[in-house]
Amino acid sequence: MHDIKNKIRDYWNRRAFTFDLSPGHVISSKEEREAWVSLFQDKLGRGIKKILDIGAGTGFLSLILVEMGYDVVGVDISEEMLESAKKKAAERGLESKVEFKLGDAEALPFKRGSFDAIVNRAVLWTLPNPKKALIEWKRVLKPGGKLCFFLHEPHHSGVIQHLRRQLGNVLILIMERRNPWYSLYHRKLGIELPFRGGVEPSVITELLVDAGFEQVSAEPMYEISRLKTENMPLYHRIGHNRDHIQYCYTAVKPKGDDKNEIIRNSGYGVVGC
Repeated sequence: MHDIKNKIRDYWNRRAFTFDLSPGHVISSKEEREAWVSLFQDKLGRGIKKILDIGAGTGFLSLILVEMGYDVVGVDISEEMLESAKKKAAERGLESKVEFKLGDAEALPFKRGSFDAIVNRAVLWTLPNPKKALIEWKRVLKPGGKLCFFLHEPHHSGVIQHLRRQLGNVLILIMERRNPWYSLYHRKLGIELPFRGGVEPSVITELLVDAGFEQVSAEPMYEISRLKTENMPLYHRIGHNRDHIQYCYTAVKPKGDDKNEIIRNSGYGVVGC
């Protein structure tokens, strides 16, 4: 597993230098930013102060949340991604309001119950053990804390869409000077990722329930997907699959979860628990 994590880290370190060239990794318009703010206001609600952004990358979600007034810690396995995030925070005068730390999404460097909420975007598909990650995320949430993350459903494409994607990749190769065929799940890396290419919402909601979360929901993000697509460069729109929808998943850590976990780990049973 250590070798796999090193490969994942090395991939994202290389990818960091071109990451923000992809339209999905930066805010495309004022309208899109307002849509993200509105979504977080709705999903996080009141009483949230300290938020953990897992797989923070170059700071997409972290910086939005900091500007909304939250206390944010961003964690990522890639040193280069974090350097980019720190630079962007400094450029916006936010370096004193956000903390970026090196860390593994499946083994977080935080104590139990450290955060009021956890967010992340397109992280579960990059992990070799998604269920382990969800259990770990629940550990560092406070009882009653909220989880809000974003993940695409699988590609639903036929021959025409496949050809369009290949043409789009050729244009990305020319315009961005990077190889879009070499991705985290490229066969040469030898990494097995259960959710690569996207995952059905029912699979994720079931996984959240199995991990011990409650109030689990999954909602398609049609408006943000529309705004992002409208503002893509033409060479990205050519290969873009409009049916490859991103979902917003939300869940809550049960209020008695930490107490029950301590009881289970102690080896003693308690009558009525």
